[in-house]
Amino acid sequence: MLNNLSEVENIQILAHYDFLDLCLLGETGTGKTHAAQQIHNHSPRKDKPFVAVNCAELFPGLIESELFGYEKGAFTGALCAKTGKFEAAQGGTIFLDEIGELSLEVQAKLLKVVEEKRVMRVGSNVTLPVNVRIIYATHRDLSVLREDLRYRVSAAHTIQLKPLRERRGEISRLAQTFIAEFSRKSMQKVAASEKVLRLLERAEWRGNVRELRSFIEKACFAALFDGSRHDGLKQKISTVELNAELILSQLTKLQNADASRDGLRALENSAQAAKTETGLRLVANGGYKQAVEEFDRDLIKKILEENNQNVSRAATKLGLSRYGLIKKIRRYGIKVAG
Repeated sequence: MLNNLSEVENIQILAHYDFLDLCLLGETGTGKTHAAQQIHNHSPRKDKPFVAVNCAELFPGLIESELFGYEKGAFTGALCAKTGKFEAAQGGTIFLDEIGELSLEVQAKLLKVVEEKRVMRVGSNVTLPVNVRIIYATHRDLSVLREDLRYRVSAAHTIQLKPLRERRGEISRLAQTFIAEFSRKSMQKVAASEKVLRLLERAEWRGNVRELRSFIEKACFAALFDGSRHDGLKQKISTVELNAELILSQLTKLQNADASRDGLRALENSAQAAKTETGLRLVANGGYKQAVEEFDRDLIKKILEENNQNVSRAATKLGLSRYGLIKKIRRYGIKVAG
């Protein structure tokens, strides 16, 4: 990261040097995908593909074929050849989010691609050149990577994305961006003044940029269908304004929800303390295995709830692979919503 420059200035400057690979670091929800897209959009590669890959969501057995492609007959079901994500990004940018979730074996193969800028499809012995800029991202410490890949990734120019609570001056600008996105997708004109959007600086935004985006989408929807426009879907409205009353009302709901979660968490901590005491009694009575399994089950359920039943994020929080967590969920008979 370039010294004495803001996050936005770093993104704009480094975007132009498209021969440099970049690494985005920051908490979950700080907008790493949005930043990667902005880097691509401001780079000489902007007219070429931008391919985003969430490594945490790829099934372990298919990661290699997804990233590098495969040839016909490479494995059962490979009825025809398929290009991988690197080939799909030819001439453009590939964004590898949650790179720390890749297995050590895949990391070794990725290192070869990163260094040589050539890929070999599964089932082939021919390497193909790829001209791509690689943007890595993770919310974890780079120590989770194998040593040789860690040196390569850490050599890339790093942009540290601060949590939203530490860059409140950017909240209104981000909100305007999300309002514009909502307007474009909904084909309804929504607007808000700078003064009104400054009210958003009062919230903590624990979920960072992701939570702000969700908040804006809900606020825009509430403004479009506020009861006085009962025929909202049938009638196009010239312009809908997000006013202070609506924003403050939505902020109150957000703060109440945060308070409820805090209260629930305190109750869960008390309950967990009681369970721990019970567990110690079980161990004392010879039920060590039962105590360990009960603790494991309760911990998985708790982390799933904290991450809105998202298995990938829960697995990351627990330090497990997604497939490993799925096996535990099945073994313990845990029900996952959605």
